[in-house]
Amino acid sequence: MKARVVASRSEPLFRLLGSRKRLLLLTHTNPDPDSLASAVGMAFLAKERFGIECEFGLNGRIMRAENKEMVRCLEIPLTPLTEIDVDSFDCLAVVDTQPGFGHTILPEGREIDIVIDHHVGPDSCPNAQPVFSDIRVDVGATSSLVTGYLMDAGLELSATVATALYYGIKTDTADLSRNVSSVDRIAYEFLTPKIDRARLSSISNPGLPPAYFGALRQALNNVRIYDNVVLCSLGAIESPEMVAEVADLLLRLEGKDMVFCGGEVGDTYFVSVRTEIGGDDAYRLIRDALNDEGTFGGHGTVAGGSVKLPDDSQRTLKRLERRLERNILRSRGVEDVPCTGLG
Repeated sequence: MKARVVASRSEPLFRLLGSRKRLLLLTHTNPDPDSLASAVGMAFLAKERFGIECEFGLNGRIMRAENKEMVRCLEIPLTPLTEIDVDSFDCLAVVDTQPGFGHTILPEGREIDIVIDHHVGPDSCPNAQPVFSDIRVDVGATSSLVTGYLMDAGLELSATVATALYYGIKTDTADLSRNVSSVDRIAYEFLTPKIDRARLSSISNPGLPPAYFGALRQALNNVRIYDNVVLCSLGAIESPEMVAEVADLLLRLEGKDMVFCGGEVGDTYFVSVRTEIGGDDAYRLIRDALNDEGTFGGHGTVAGGSVKLPDDSQRTLKRLERRLERNILRSRGVEDVPCTGLG
């Protein structure tokens, strides 16, 4: 029964790809492993099944150490979108995001043909509808959806493609421990015997620069705890990925079931929310915290967002942090609870 459900999603995608010649793959700014893997899988499908020429357009940068190692180790070809002639492609696909998200920059005046994602959609979305759309918010990773297409296509995956997709599912579902559906489990099982474990180990355990540990030390010094809610301000950091990493780490704190973490990168304040399985919905919490400021997305136990800062003054930053803190504490009903630290 499941196989037929997945196949029904694949068939219209296959018909569309069969009518196109050149595919441009796009994702959100600063793509994560699930985004990278989804693009790798879609490029493999398009080329091997339909003979389509593909290019992966990059907005932003690859910053997290694991993500850089993934690109290096799996030799993922990335071309800055500014260097691509978008008009030379007759098919545009957006993976692991959707038009309308604030962290997604798409070519102006160009319709999107394919949207594949697993996030709750943005509050405001462009009116144009893609030719093919597969958005399943009950699925833990976009890589799982792409793996389903490859299974339906009957393609023999290379170790590179299998490792990319496996790692994409692994990171977004925390080894099948959060936001998991049967689609994720089937994809994970299918990919497991095909992966290159040596390269997977290299991706999962990259070397880290001294600046990483300095930022981590500062983050731990700035932890504030209200009952079972953990807040953390990282201050000025080099990469927004650090916000998500610290949020993941702090969720492991005993007796705590929700983390709200933020940090400043340039003129933008990035935030991450993490919750325990079975607890509050992370999407609702980040929506309440931002309260119409900035952009955000997520589902289940994971959410993230950002707010543009009007200036670089410490006063502006502190006022924003106080607003966000007040909003999240009110949302959790712990605004009157005394604050403690890790010490």
